[in-house]
Amino acid sequence: MTLTPRPPLPVRPSPPPRARGRLAAAAFLLLALVACGGEGPKSPKGPAAPQRIVALAPNVSETLFALGLGDRVVGVGSYSNWPAEAARKPRLGGLFDANLERIVALHPDLAVLLPSERDLAVKLAPLGIETLTLPNETLADVERSFHTVAERCGVPREGDRLAAEWRAGLAPQALPNRPRVLLSVGRQEGRLADVLVAGPDTFYQELLDRMGAVNVFADAPVRYPKVSLEEVVARAPDFIVELRGEAVSPEAARSLVRDWDQLANVPAVRAGRVVILAGDWTGIPGPRLPQLYGELRKALAGAPGG
Repeated sequence: MTLTPRPPLPVRPSPPPRARGRLAAAAFLLLALVACGGEGPKSPKGPAAPQRIVALAPNVSETLFALGLGDRVVGVGSYSNWPAEAARKPRLGGLFDANLERIVALHPDLAVLLPSERDLAVKLAPLGIETLTLPNETLADVERSFHTVAERCGVPREGDRLAAEWRAGLAPQALPNRPRVLLSVGRQEGRLADVLVAGPDTFYQELLDRMGAVNVFADAPVRYPKVSLEEVVARAPDFIVELRGEAVSPEAARSLVRDWDQLANVPAVRAGRVVILAGDWTGIPGPRLPQLYGELRKALAGAPGG
């Protein structure tokens, strides 16, 4: 796993039938706007704040709801399940299977996307649907996204509020003894081949830094490398923390821990310090990162070898 305003229509006397149809359509849209409160609040940059927003990435939809903009969200991605209100919104597909027809049918005035969704942005542009792209690799990216979305949607104070609460939840709290940690972010249950781990320049790395822990793959050449068992043995982590994107039963968690038993010489395995953290919040760089930070710090609170 490692996871512009339209110009006013000219007034012409006695328009022909086809033109009358266009005018009727324009009148209908105008009435619809009035019924929805007109253009709505203005964003600080001037254009009307969007009132119909789509967001496929879970971290983006979570940010919109955390900013109090859930009532403006008209569609979300297939994996957007938090908060509960998001799970009840129309589903629009994911990174590789976005349903363009369904998106267009919702008449959004803004699509909030990730850099990896550039192909979708290209398809939406000629349709007149504005897009806003939010990087999300680092903690600074995530915090900046709160302000970017809030300002574009005309609620900058909500962005300030969310960012302040989020920073407080991620306040640095150093652990004793600087534990050496391997963060597994993806592997097949029942085997240890092709273990995907968190490397450098990731929000996982930054979370470990904030608690004074050492990422044993901080020097990897890529953000999320696949590593061999020999590499795991050589790095000798004090803790192995396996992150699973879905909740697992206690029995399944014990099975996942047993998978690591073949590496009995690794300090984390020998000392029984293999930990499973499971839930969608483990892999979504958004408003719920303080939850991951707290659970991860709690898992690493014991002194290595103690």
